[in-house]
Amino acid sequence: MPLRFLALLSVLALAACSSLAERAFTRPTIFVRGVKVKSVGITGGSIEVSLHITNPNPYPLPVQRALYSFALADSTEVGRGESAAAFTLPAHDSVVVQLPLDVSWQGLRAAARDAARDGTVDYRFKGTVTIDTPVGNPDVPFESVGRFTPPPSLVRSLSSTP
Repeated sequence: MPLRFLALLSVLALAACSSLAERAFTRPTIFVRGVKVKSVGITGGSIEVSLHITNPNPYPLPVQRALYSFALADSTEVGRGESAAAFTLPAHDSVVVQLPLDVSWQGLRAAARDAARDGTVDYRFKGTVTIDTPVGNPDVPFESVGRFTPPPSLVRSLSSTP
């Protein structure tokens, strides 16, 4: 009888600790701060997405990685990427992380086609940030829709290419 009671007490204590740890962790808020074209070449190009991440917790959060994809408003995927290095979100603070993204030539052409209408490209950027915590490694999902303005000379040159 005392052994069963001790086992039950242990299970309850573990469940309480787990519940406390989950309540003590608040998910970071994540949104896109900006998008810019970095380069264009023969096989495609690269863009850089500035991701703003706010840590509301009273302790720093190590980020293992970010996985993400960039698509046009019509769901045409332009590219996928993964952060190059781990980083840390300071306690009660924000950081802006630059995420590189290789873009296919077809993706560039599709974006130029969108921009030819009004000079802007509507996009959807989504992914996950994997946080390293004492209670596990939760993936914090994010999704952001927005609009960016590529350089007009780039839009003209891509729109005139067959």
